[in-house]
Formats: sequence, C-alpha cells, structure tokens
Amino acid sequence: MSPHPLPRRVAARALAILLTGALAFGAAPGIGFGAEEELREARQELRETKAKIRAKSKKLNELQRDLNRLGTEIVRNQAQILEADERTEKLQVEVAVLEARTARLQESLNDRNREAYIQGPGAPVLYLLTATSASEAADRLSMITEMNRRDELLASKVEENTERLSRARAELLRLQRARELALQQLEVQQVELRQKFAQARRLYAELRDHKEEVLATIAKYRPFAICPIQGPHALTDSFGIWVHRSKKRGGDHVHQGVDIMAPGGTPIVAPFDGTAVAVPNRLGGKAVNVYGEFGYVYNAHLSAYGQLGPVETGDVIGYVGATGNTSANHDHFEWHPDDGEAADPYPFLLKVC
Repeated sequence: MSPHPLPRRVAARALAILLTGALAFGAAPGIGFGAEEELREARQELRETKAKIRAKSKKLNELQRDLNRLGTEIVRNQAQILEADERTEKLQVEVAVLEARTARLQESLNDRNREAYIQGPGAPVLYLLTATSASEAADRLSMITEMNRRDELLASKVEENTERLSRARAELLRLQRARELALQQLEVQQVELRQKFAQARRLYAELRDHKEEVLATIAKYRPFAICPIQGPHALTDSFGIWVHRSKKRGGDHVHQGVDIMAPGGTPIVAPFDGTAVAVPNRLGGKAVNVYGEFGYVYNAHLSAYGQLGPVETGDVIGYVGATGNTSANHDHFEWHPDDGEAADPYPFLLKVC
C-alpha cells in the first residue's frame, strides 16, 4: 500500500507479465529452450511425485483398514474379558453358596447314615413289631415310610446339588481359560496395533514430505491452491496501475495488489496453509497477512476478522468490507513471494477464481 518509484514498478510489472504469461500459456517466443525444458522437467517431476503419493495413499488406506479392524477386535476382546470377569465373580459366589449347601446336605445325610448304622438293619422291623396295637403299628409304619421318603429326598438333594456344583466349577474353569486366551490374544493384537501405528506414522511422514515436494513444485507455477474469495466476486486486473490519492489518503502510488470486488460479508479464506496475522493499518483498515512456506498474501479493507493463527487452505480469515481508505466493498489482495516485493497475482488468481 506504500508508494514506490514509478519506473521501478512499471519495469517490475512488465517483467511479471512476461514471466506469468509464459507460465500460463506455455513457452513464449521470449522464453528460451532451457526455460521450456526446465518447465517440462518440473511438470514431469510433479506427475511422478503425485503418482508416489497415490501409491503411498493406497498403502496407507489399506493400513488404516487394518488399524480399524484391529481396534474393533481389541474393543470386542476387552468387552469379552470384562463380561468374563463379571460372570466369573457371579459364578464364584454361586460356587461358594453351592459348596456350603452341599456340605450341609451331606452332613445331614451322613448323620442319617450313622444313625441307621447304629440302629442296625433290623431296627425298623423291630420298631414295627413292638407296636402294642394295630393302630400304633400303622402309625409306626407311616413314620418309617416318611423317614425313608425324607432320606431319599435328602440323598436326591445332595446328588442334585453336587451336580450343580460340578457344572458351576466346570463353567468357572472354562471362563478362566477363555479369559487367559483372550488376554493372550489381546496382548498379540496390541503389539500388532503398535507396529501398525509405527508403520502408519512412517507413511504419514513420507506423505508429508511428498506433499512438501508437490507444494514446492506447484508454488513455482501456481502459488494459490484456491480462490481467496468464497462467493460471487469480480476479479480486477489492477496490479501496477497508477493511483491518484491525496496525501491524507496515502498520496499517489502504484497499486501493489489486485482488487477483488465482492458483497460485504463475503468470506475471505487462506489460499494456502500457513499462519494468519491481523495487521490493521490506516490505509488498509482491518487487514490480515497469511504467511506460507513460499511467501505471504495481504488482504485489506475487511469488515471483520475470521480465524487467526495457524490456518489451513480454505479456512475463513476474514470478511469482505470497506474499512480503511476505501468507499467500496472489496478485498485488496497482495502477493509477496518469498516475503519480498509484491508481485502481480492476477494470472494466478485467474487459475483458481
């Protein structure tokens, strides 16, 4: 936005037009065979790098599917282990109850057996024969029958409880073994998951390096990944024109950027990955610089700021307005390659806008 000597700016504009014209439309008569060959090699390098990225992306996608599968298996395995733990706790309580009940029933049965042994095999018959009347004999017979029934029921309960205890113990043992196997499998899966993560990190790093290669190559011919205005707009070829202004409004100067006309409030986005920094000033009003790897862009006259700090391509950094030294809604857009003097961004904007 600051004034610069006219001859220098006119010469710079003429040189920029020659260079960008050659890049946009192929080798012009003024570009020698060496430059044309260099451009051809750079484009071939870009194609090869993109092919490498596609190959690694495919491998990374396969690796991601493996990671998803492993993660799912691990979660399900952990759920099975937790379920086994809960079931084991319940079974242990059930086994303890069954053991205590079995012990009581067995003790009662043992008492009955000892009593029968002490009385001898003829005791029930003798008890029946010593009755003094038919009625008493009938009562004693009923008593003997009831005692036999109770003994049989007690023996049946002991047998049933013993079987239930045996099944519970077998189920408990099965669960314990299954849990051990699940823990072993979980350990194997976690080791595999760590290995896959390490492999994925290596692939991501390789992809990032290739991405930087591609960005470096693309930046030679196309510095902006997307149009900085996300909405209806009018792109003006206004870099390098002589602007007449009063001293109060900045004085006469060569226009250092391109004015992109758009309705107020239209989003302005980062044209590449980088860092957005607010740089408000008297002439530009609310303004934002986005610093990337190969230079920075300057956006002026914003109505409001958007996301500042680290940004990715397409993040909203502000909104079109008319703050500063202007009376119309537009984005004054400057391109400073390698953080140096402003260069004409118009041919590059035509490719993305």
